[in-house]
Amino acid sequence: MRILLFLHLVLLSAWLGCIIVEAIYEHSIDKTDGMRVFVSRLHWTTDRFIEIPAFVGVLVTGAAMAAQVPMTPLLALKIVFGLIAISFNAICVGLVVRRLRHAEAADFQAWEVVDHKQHVYGAVVLISLLIALGIGGYLFSVA
Repeated sequence: MRILLFLHLVLLSAWLGCIIVEAIYEHSIDKTDGMRVFVSRLHWTTDRFIEIPAFVGVLVTGAAMAAQVPMTPLLALKIVFGLIAISFNAICVGLVVRRLRHAEAADFQAWEVVDHKQHVYGAVVLISLLIALGIGGYLFSVA
């Protein structure tokens, strides 16, 4: 169980760090077409090689740990928020791909619409992830 917790926390840290870095470069660009294309490509690259493996790893290690402990209402709530974060992040990945397609087609009006959706859904990911992390920290501290 300790190795699963260690892996879970490492993967969670990578996922959270990725979200923070993506938010920084997403919100610090100027809105020129070239920067939209660049950030769209950068975000997809980050998702493919870091974020997707991290949140899938969090899902797998979390499920493995949940199978080994008694379910409590607070643990169930933590799992629900974790699953919300993972689900919305999976939706965000689809939005990242759509936005990249719009950028490469130079359809920046459609890019703006998808960009806005991606940031709204991304906020749900971050808030849900932080709530799950907070509950997990509490559960760890009282164990």
